[in-house]
Amino acid sequence: MFNTHSFGQVEKSPKLQKVTILVDDSYPPYSYLSDGSLYGIYVDLVKQAAYLLRDTYKIDLQPVPWKRGVAALEQGEAFALMPPYIHMKKRPFIWPYSVALQEEVVVAFCNKGFTLIDVLSRSVTDPPINVGLNAGFMILDEALMEAQKRGKIKVWENKNTKANILKLGKKRIDCYINDRLSTLIGINNMKRSHPDIDTGNFLEDKTILRRTAHIGYLKEGNDKFPFKNDFINKMDDALSTILERQEDGVGSE
Repeated sequence: MFNTHSFGQVEKSPKLQKVTILVDDSYPPYSYLSDGSLYGIYVDLVKQAAYLLRDTYKIDLQPVPWKRGVAALEQGEAFALMPPYIHMKKRPFIWPYSVALQEEVVVAFCNKGFTLIDVLSRSVTDPPINVGLNAGFMILDEALMEAQKRGKIKVWENKNTKANILKLGKKRIDCYINDRLSTLIGINNMKRSHPDIDTGNFLEDKTILRRTAHIGYLKEGNDKFPFKNDFINKMDDALSTILERQEDGVGSE
């Protein structure tokens, strides 16, 4: 359980400003909690950027269930959250977003016999397709949102990737939508932890969308977090530096 009163608190040191960024604790390989520590591609990236800002800011990456992290930002309790996609209309409480950390490809994996391709053309007599999502994830395209309105799909929010893949394997859901890489890693983990589950029944079905992941900041946070603009600018510069080094094949300091 995280302490909602500690987000963005100022340390007594006159030099270093403490900044807390909430991080999805169950989104491998990008960010995940293991044995009490945070790991992942985005975690490593932000840690490297934090090192460049070490003379000004002390950055604390705090693991949190995704839906709870989104709620903390919506309620104005948190300063920043990683790694949301940009949803300015659906999440008006987040602004701005950092430079892109990476592009993710969101796909559907379905059990054999089910498909979300041309889902709107399904007969009205066909039962709805049960679709699993990670709780708090907004990753349906327009066709799927329309299909949900028309009752052609039924959406179930489950705790995380592991829970969704397990339900897919037990045929409690027909399809699961999430980032491709995260799902593939989850399927491989499922093969080891649940050898009784036939993952060979899963088929990649449809590319839903491509989105960039970011650090999202509390929109109305300037009074509560007076360092907001300075931090965002410095973090963007640091992230850009690290990303350029990665492109050039240069290691971190």
